[in-house]
Amino acid sequence: GLWLERPFCESYFAGSTTVRVVQLAPPIQCSSAAMAHSPSKVHAVLRAVCERTSADYAIFWLPVDDQFAAFAQYNPPERIEALQQQRGDEDTFSRGSSAAKLQVGGTSFVARVFRSGEDALLTGAQQLASPSFMRAELAKTFGIQSVACVAYDSGVLECGATKAWDVLPAAFPDVHNEVQVEVGQAEDESGNPAEFQKLTYWKPEDAAFWAQWGKRIAWKNLLISIPNLLLMFATWIMWSIVVTTVQATNDATGGTAYRFADLGLSPGDTKGYKASLFMLPSIAGLAGATLRVPNSFMVASTGGQVTNAMNSTLAILPMVGIALAFRSTDCPFWLLCILAPCCGFGGGAFASSMSGISFFFPRRDQGMALGLNAGIGNLGVSVTQLVLPVVCSSGIFGAGSVGGKYVMNSGWFYAILLTLAAAPAWLRMNYMPNHGSPVGSMLANVLAYLRLEGLGFIGVACGTALFVLSTPLVAGSPALIILRIFVLAIIACLVTLASMWFLSPSEIKAKLRVQAQIFSDKHTWLMTWLYIMTFGSFIGYSSAFPKLIKDVFGYLPDGSENPNAPSVAAFAWMGACVGSLARPVGGWLSDKWTGATVTHWGTVIEVVATVAVGIFVRLAQASSTPDQYFYPFLICFLFLFGATGSSNGSTFRQMSVMFPPEKAGPVLGWTSAVAAYGAAVFPACFGAGLQGGFVDVVLFVFAAYYCTCLGVNYWFYYRSGAERPC
Repeated sequence: GLWLERPFCESYFAGSTTVRVVQLAPPIQCSSAAMAHSPSKVHAVLRAVCERTSADYAIFWLPVDDQFAAFAQYNPPERIEALQQQRGDEDTFSRGSSAAKLQVGGTSFVARVFRSGEDALLTGAQQLASPSFMRAELAKTFGIQSVACVAYDSGVLECGATKAWDVLPAAFPDVHNEVQVEVGQAEDESGNPAEFQKLTYWKPEDAAFWAQWGKRIAWKNLLISIPNLLLMFATWIMWSIVVTTVQATNDATGGTAYRFADLGLSPGDTKGYKASLFMLPSIAGLAGATLRVPNSFMVASTGGQVTNAMNSTLAILPMVGIALAFRSTDCPFWLLCILAPCCGFGGGAFASSMSGISFFFPRRDQGMALGLNAGIGNLGVSVTQLVLPVVCSSGIFGAGSVGGKYVMNSGWFYAILLTLAAAPAWLRMNYMPNHGSPVGSMLANVLAYLRLEGLGFIGVACGTALFVLSTPLVAGSPALIILRIFVLAIIACLVTLASMWFLSPSEIKAKLRVQAQIFSDKHTWLMTWLYIMTFGSFIGYSSAFPKLIKDVFGYLPDGSENPNAPSVAAFAWMGACVGSLARPVGGWLSDKWTGATVTHWGTVIEVVATVAVGIFVRLAQASSTPDQYFYPFLICFLFLFGATGSSNGSTFRQMSVMFPPEKAGPVLGWTSAVAAYGAAVFPACFGAGLQGGFVDVVLFVFAAYYCTCLGVNYWFYYRSGAERPC
């Protein structure tokens, strides 16, 4: 049997939430009813109660002989933090209630609900006297105004709030009915938990379970997740190669192929044409970053299996669209402006993929598992830049070439790979017992995914539409082009958050309220500033690097083609590859010397390398033989990529160390979403610099920004006596 002893308090972690389970009573054996419950399962109910009713605590009472025992309790993270700030300790109303002696046959509020089976509400709990409410003084201490109870299974669910409830929260009675199947029934926790895609139980910290079942199941899911995430990155960044291939085709045909008449450019406006092509990677980057916002909240509502499978499946649609669109050399530019943001599925997938995989592994292995998922996933950028030029140079799919190129092949190639990757995600992946549909309904999970992703696309559509419509207004003004991308990134993010707030169900709103707590901590904003430097630079340079090589070294000062130009296909993949491989190295070094140390020296390298790249760009653009400066440019850029990659790993570790678990998750989600806008900002800045002839100045401005990051990291995290050494 399960023994309840006083005092005994256990803390464990579920996602980014700290759950405190308090078990007490004299040393007596539990009834068989208590045997049907495990703390992790009851936690799913208590958390759902607080999220859907905006309650400040929840308790599950079970009868043990002649008294009620608080089998489990839950306090929302923001409530715990508020109490800690007010009181300076970890006491809560629910924890104090655990010591109350409530007789099963007595007149307490809990006992009356248990015997009658009827829902009940107490208002003005602080003013009530015993025996109506025996914990009135405790309620006064913690500011509890309202207490509600419903009979649940073999016990009583109680929740309460510091605000006055006039009526029983409508969601409260529904919560226990919805999760009854999941929590209220005893389940066999000794057999295979993966008989169905929704795991029946999951105990990765249990050594025996991990050896018998957990390790095999976790690695199976990781090995399916990795190729899906790799392809997500590959299809998100593919426009960096597509536009260089389109530009090469246009050059080879004397400007007749893919001329995009709807742009309204004059035949000789090569700078305008090149700058317009830079729009497409920017739009795709904007969409991918925006879709990270809903993906940050998706796993709990849909299950990690559906997020992997649906992201890869829906990404097939724009791939087919690309294949069909580029079959015609007269395809309109507006059509590409629709297809590019649809590739944003890949950018958003990172947030849900990392969250979903983290639940499978014990804490001691999470760094390794997440490192493999993220590191190999990031290599999708290099795969695109290495493989796609080859694919677009051969007639493997039977279509005719245009200027010696097969741009349409890029779509067919990834459509096939995505189909192969999505199939095992649909058929073999699993998801957590407390995630997704309570009854394991695949249809319900898919609908939840479509609802959340659809809310993200409201922000994507708004940002893309404003991008296209504002193009004539900013044409000819590089400064306005740069300002526009920053404004649109902010608008797209805010529209997405507003859509989720006003159009989401209550459980999503509750998660947003939790996330909002991080914005009162200045270190959230400081780490966002630093993470834009690291991941924002990595993904931004990865997107812009191929076209930067083409535009800086592929043409002479008079605009004619450079006969000795370096091959974009031969070198474009190197930067992202170096950055991806450097990320786990940065994490490993951070474990030895702290994240702030690695970030400090990585930033120093970024400053020096960026200035050097800017100098070589200036020399190349003014030279009749720009190719002589290519290898110094390449070497400096690879150092820059390596520094951004290693600093990705170090800043990631800084945040995980700096913030408590209940804050670290939201902070990482927020910073990664904001930093992902680098995929839109960097190509737009380089496009404007190309049009205005100041690409080198853009790099010098980036170096100045890195200097501010160097100061922030040094002052707050690295120096002796820093505010938060990490």
